[in-house]
Formats: sequence, structure tokens, C-alpha cells
Amino acid sequence: MTKNVGTVLGVIPARYNSSRFEGKPLAKIAGVPMILRTYNQVKQSSLLNDAIVATDDPRILEFCHTENIPCCMTSSGCLTGTDRVYEVSEQLDYDLYINIQGDEPVIDPKSIDQILTLFSVHGDNYAAYNLYKYITDETEINSDTIIKVITNELDEVMYMSRLPVPFSKAGMVPNFKQQIPIYGYTKNALKTFAARAKTINEQFEDVELLRFIDMGLQIKMEETNVSSIAVDTPSDILKVERFLTAQKLN
Repeated sequence: MTKNVGTVLGVIPARYNSSRFEGKPLAKIAGVPMILRTYNQVKQSSLLNDAIVATDDPRILEFCHTENIPCCMTSSGCLTGTDRVYEVSEQLDYDLYINIQGDEPVIDPKSIDQILTLFSVHGDNYAAYNLYKYITDETEINSDTIIKVITNELDEVMYMSRLPVPFSKAGMVPNFKQQIPIYGYTKNALKTFAARAKTINEQFEDVELLRFIDMGLQIKMEETNVSSIAVDTPSDILKVERFLTAQKLN
């Protein structure tokens, strides 16, 4: 049974001072700044009411104003993108907030709609909603920039790791699931998240959704086949440009 999810805001956290790639949101991909590409992808979702960039840097704010992209300032003390989305939820009142990472310039808008459909079925039964896809490429499986997720038989999160989990002592070949970095939360879930400092497993893995798991709260997952290429380092821009060329999307 489905229900109306109410009003929905897509939030794109964008931080300038990244330790691995300073100025990343404004880095150009085939001549177009990454944050603009991400915003244009998000706006293609058929189910969002609005979309906004959330930043703590005046350079990103100025760029967004130049491009007529809605943007709001958040504090520099945000520990994660989800903490930044929480600050937006304190300024703008919606029923549901979708966190789309600012370094996902080719994120498929269908993934946003999929999160909303999932929420329409399960509502407040879960603290957060997320997606995964199966991966078989050894480089991706062993990459510490790609988050792998273990779910139970109900597609609820058991753990997330930068390591290639699950490990098979029995010699079986695991099915590895890559987390897609797009999350859905209610205002209450964001308030619960932001009320805590980083939890122990969140600190170990540097995976923000583990904060919910450490607190004993559940996250609902669903399989997807959408495209997702995170830009973590300058070399990742070439991956995105190759993808755009292959898909004839330049």
C-alpha cells in the first residue's frame, strides 16, 4: 500500500574545502562546473517539489546565484553532508528531504524517484532510505572510495564498509553491493541524526549512514541499476568525461 509522501526537497551539499580535492564543486567537467551538472541532473526528477544547493563557502554561493541555482548557506561546522541537510531542514519546511551528493555529476534522476517510491510504501518505518547496485569489477570492489553494503533478507542495512564485504571464508563468491550515494529522510530522522556526534563505526569507516545503524535505527535499501560516478579525486573527472562521451551526453 502506498501513500502520498507530501512535499519533497532535493538538497545538494557542496563543500569547497575537500581534503582530497579542494574546490571540487566548481571543478569543470567537459567545460561545465560539477555542481551545475549535478543540479541539472537533480532537476530532471519528476517527483521533487524543489531542489537547492547547501554550502558553507561564499564562492559556491556566488556561482549558484550567477547560474540561478537556489542555494543556502550552512555552517562550516557540519560533520557530514547529512548534517548539512539537517541545517537546511531547520530553514525550509518539507515533509521529506533527499540528499544528493554534490560530487555525483551524472546521478540518474530516476534514483531520486525510486527513493520517493520506496518511502511511499514504508513511510516512517525506517530512519533513512538508500539504494544499492551489484558490482563485479575487481577495481570497484577493492576501492576504498566505493562503499559496499551488507543487507539482510528484507533489504535492511546490516553494515556498510569501504572494504570488500562480505568476506567469504568458505570460498564462496560474494555478491558485492555498492551503495548509491542518495539518501531520503524525514525531518524527525534528520533531527535524530544531527543530535549525535559521529558514532564509532561512522568514524572508523567515514560512512555517515552508519550513525543510524550505531544508534540501533534501521535503513531500508532497494536494488537499482542507475549510473553513478563519484568524483573523489581530480583523476575521477576523466572517468566522468569518458562516461559522458560514451553516452553522447557532453
